[in-house]
Amino acid sequence: MYISAYTHRHQLLQITERWLSNQLAPDDALQITRIITYDGFIAWHTLVDFVQGLTRRLNNAKIRTLALYCKKGLKDFITATCHSPSPRAAELVADYRRLPEYYYVGSPMAGYLFHDPAGRVLSICRFKRTRRIAEKASRYAALHMRKRLRQQSERLLHEAAEAPPPRDTLPAEIQRKAEEALMATIRDGGLRLPRLEMKIRDVVGAKIIDWGFGPDGLEAALAKMPGVRILEKEIHQGVYNAVHYNIGLQIQADAIIRAFAASAHRQTCRRRGLPSGDGTSDFEAFIHNGASELGLDLILTTYEELLESEIGRSMHEARIFRQRQEESLFGNIPANIGYIIEYLLAVGLSPVTEIDEIPIKLWGRYLPDTLSYCIRKLYGIPEYTLIDD
Repeated sequence: MYISAYTHRHQLLQITERWLSNQLAPDDALQITRIITYDGFIAWHTLVDFVQGLTRRLNNAKIRTLALYCKKGLKDFITATCHSPSPRAAELVADYRRLPEYYYVGSPMAGYLFHDPAGRVLSICRFKRTRRIAEKASRYAALHMRKRLRQQSERLLHEAAEAPPPRDTLPAEIQRKAEEALMATIRDGGLRLPRLEMKIRDVVGAKIIDWGFGPDGLEAALAKMPGVRILEKEIHQGVYNAVHYNIGLQIQADAIIRAFAASAHRQTCRRRGLPSGDGTSDFEAFIHNGASELGLDLILTTYEELLESEIGRSMHEARIFRQRQEESLFGNIPANIGYIIEYLLAVGLSPVTEIDEIPIKLWGRYLPDTLSYCIRKLYGIPEYTLIDD
């Protein structure tokens, strides 16, 4: 789990590697809480400040803000008035108004929508939910582990003088032995995950709606913003049409420290067991010891393509649903990776800053109820039961 939007991304990856190897350090829970809490504030403040500044440069209009807590707010707003003359846009809006519940309107989200007085969407910024971060990180780790399992299986087949079978058709007994051998290797020597394969670039991100300035206009505006650089650019065409940028942003530490001191986020810090008092000294030490640049996703798209991504052919939630049903990642190891990473993130959000053990092992077998129970324990919530002890 290498989150490019976090200033302490290297430390978080190292903790993730150790937890997947069942190696708990005494201060892990505290450090995870600091990273999740402090880096969350840093990334969110930096994102919002950047998107507001960029939106003002691109649009000669008064900017109004709508806070987004679930997808219903976003989808209701972009379909409230149709800002496109195309028949397809009108069709999508009519379909949504007829049956909004069909379009995953209950999906939670955290973000802002920026629009002009006429209701034109200018930009959207959002922070990826914990569950989605855990899913993506576990998917990346599971894909890496699948490669290692395949290599281990091929070694076993070679030792047995058998030809490797077609892809994803390993004999059950060989696959079981390969899993056992790989788990023994991890238990004895730990686990190292490749940073590039574990890199999550879209924990914080923004969409800029193109009202005629195009990629050239966007890139010219970015070039005038201090501390901003384009790291990568990719053009998507087909089901999903947009220009995708990976942006590097310099951390404005002094401004962020002042914003933190004036914010209600310090109450969140206290609830999570971080240093009390004015709550700023620990944060200051944290930000000054981290990376000086973070990364975010920036997507340039049109109003029509925004409709497609929320209620049309490239609907985000439908793609997530398909990913969750990816059969090639079923099995104990991928499931356990997901459980461990989600529990790690849950520790960072909970009031607990000390734990005695990592309750889920990569080599064990667990039901989803086990994860739910472990997370409830972090908050002191008892197990559901119809019988009182």
